[in-house]
Amino acid sequence: MPDQDAPQTPAVIPAAPPAQASPAAATAPPSSAQSTNVPAAGAPHADSHMPSVGEALSNLAHLIPGFAGYKAVEDRRIADKQLRATIGERLTGVQDRLDAVVDATSRAGSLDGIALVDQSKRRLGRLIDRMRFADYGYSAVFDRVQLGDPELARLYQYDTAIMNELPSFDGAVANVEASAGDPAKLGAALQSFDALTAEFDRRFEARQHLFDPLVAPQS
Repeated sequence: MPDQDAPQTPAVIPAAPPAQASPAAATAPPSSAQSTNVPAAGAPHADSHMPSVGEALSNLAHLIPGFAGYKAVEDRRIADKQLRATIGERLTGVQDRLDAVVDATSRAGSLDGIALVDQSKRRLGRLIDRMRFADYGYSAVFDRVQLGDPELARLYQYDTAIMNELPSFDGAVANVEASAGDPAKLGAALQSFDALTAEFDRRFEARQHLFDPLVAPQS
């Protein structure tokens, strides 16, 4: 579940839909959605230039080497694991940069700075663990949904939008690195970084609810 310790400062990415909203209304990150034309889940496809399922798959496969796709039920867990592994690898590189900031802050003798950076690193680490341990975090909801081309295209677009948010972490950690020598600036940079981590986690969590209206009640 999303990190309960995340700060309440404004996120780098616009806020996710309110908790009381229907999970099916969850959308991909706005900045990426604009570039990939991702509609709200369940919303009509108003854009006549929406990519075909083949184009949507190609866009995502370009970001995930060897991506299997979700069309075949037997491939869905593999594809989900490929997505999570790629995200986990990217975020691990960001975590390594935070480690370097901890080392630099330690050499400068800033104990408060060390504690702040280490806290952000732990929050990011929990998100990375969710990605790495795909078998534990995988929702079997996709196994119970008949995904036609419209649903597949929507899911590919949503995942592409998530992947396109990863560079935001590079920018956020760069701000942390640049602020390491100034306690006030470092605190602000880490607040923004933590908000980004929490927002990414929420948007990934919303992914499993994209097709809730299509899941038949369990008898």
